[in-house]
Amino acid sequence: ILAGSGGYGADLCTEVGRYGEAGRIVAARTSFDVIHGHDWMAVPACLAARRVSGRPFVLHVHSLEYDRSGAGGNGEICAVERRGLEAADRVIAVSNYTKEMIVRHYGIAREKIAVVHNAVTAAEGRKAYRVPAGNGEKRVLFLGRITFQKGPDHFVAAAAKVLAVLPDVRFVMVGAGDLLPQTIERVAELGIGRQVHFTGFLDGQEVERMF
Repeated sequence: ILAGSGGYGADLCTEVGRYGEAGRIVAARTSFDVIHGHDWMAVPACLAARRVSGRPFVLHVHSLEYDRSGAGGNGEICAVERRGLEAADRVIAVSNYTKEMIVRHYGIAREKIAVVHNAVTAAEGRKAYRVPAGNGEKRVLFLGRITFQKGPDHFVAAAAKVLAVLPDVRFVMVGAGDLLPQTIERVAELGIGRQVHFTGFLDGQEVERMF
């Protein structure tokens, strides 16, 4: 059983509870070897599936509530994260940084956590992406949600420092999010709008072309 984390929406905790019940039903009807859940929204479903099946549970952590919201995060979400991390037989973190966050905030033993980076090999990358010859201009890409968790303010601040020394660099911000308006305003305040471009949300082949 592979349980995904999905996205945020109205009455989220209610939906997560319903998803958990669905996990129990699927587990009771299906033969499988391991339960692999991603992030906090999958935890209730994974725990319900384990109660029914007795199969091992691996929790794959892409980010924590502390990453997404800082110190003022949602306490209910933190409680679900803690329950999942403590109950999981093994934890996978996407970076050493995330692993250390799990240890620091939840007291999970380091030996229980394996780090598996989100990546492809260099050979795979060369096959997938054909980069055309450019005009010599240097480009820096930000691709992700423009939210607190992703640090767009740091990207813009770094862009301003670079442009003060290297004015021929172009910065591209791909994505959407609640911080997009104020990020655009900050770029304008810094007077770097001619060298910082916002594309909005891109998907699929558009993302590949941007890379």
